[in-house]
Amino acid sequence: MIVTNLSNSFNPVPKNKRIKNQKLINDKKHNCEYCEKQNCWTNKHHVKSKGASGDDIEDNLIELCGSCHRKVHDGLISKKELLEKIKRRKKYEI
Repeated sequence: MIVTNLSNSFNPVPKNKRIKNQKLINDKKHNCEYCEKQNCWTNKHHVKSKGASGDDIEDNLIELCGSCHRKVHDGLISKKELLEKIKRRKKYEI
């Protein structure tokens, strides 16, 4: 049987409520944390996507220039690489 009307479907696994922090999203230094380009247009990228309950927390956000952000979404920069950059950033913040 093929279900064509999803309006009455039941999702037995509820999504976790994600932490939202618009201030952290908007707080930009305008420096790409991946390629280290400075004074450029940047966007905060969620390593774990918002759709997968990715939180607006420093461990899940990285500031990327437009070029690097596109490469992430095209699969040319891995989540592992982004997490390594975040880990290094945290090391130097202490």
